Amino acid sequence: MEAFRETLEECQLEDVGYSGAWFTWEKGNFPKTNIKERLDRGVANDRWWHLFPIGNIKHLPHSMSDHCPLLLNTNSGNIYAGNLSFKFEAWWIMEETFEEKIKASWGSKTNTIVEKLERLQSDLTAWARSIKKGQERLKKMLTKELEMLMEEEIDDDTIEKIINTKIYLNIETDKDELYWE
Repeated sequence: MEAFRETLEECQLEDVGYSGAWFTWEKGNFPKTNIKERLDRGVANDRWWHLFPIGNIKHLPHSMSDHCPLLLNTNSGNIYAGNLSFKFEAWWIMEETFEEKIKASWGSKTNTIVEKLERLQSDLTAWARSIKKGQERLKKMLTKELEMLMEEEIDDDTIEKIINTKIYLNIETDKDELYWE
């Protein structure tokens, strides 16, 4: 550790700090065996701070690993918008409301097939966006709940709530993975 500290000092690297839960690693599902430590850190030098003066690190809640993910936000403002052309998504057919959405859209009062297809494209795009927003809202709610539970004092009840919240969050994450496959 002394050599590591000397290297940090020699390279003029300082801890960036963090927001969120204080720990980045956790082991043990029972209060008596639960261990939490801040193992993962971000360091930067003056040059980096000059490029990213409001840069920060957030400790995100974790549900699949014993390490929490670290989000490094440089606030550069560069957001990739991607291609906005219409594409049918395979996950749509797994949604209960998909068939009814198609029937309602296709039964609209437009006349030509081209108009019906354009209307269907518009309706499905809005419908899919709504479904994804609901899923994202649920994931955010579960993540926030997990974040709050992680900061509570550990007892059997809290551990049970953490495990249940992680299960539900993992289910939602699995849905995302199916989407990206």
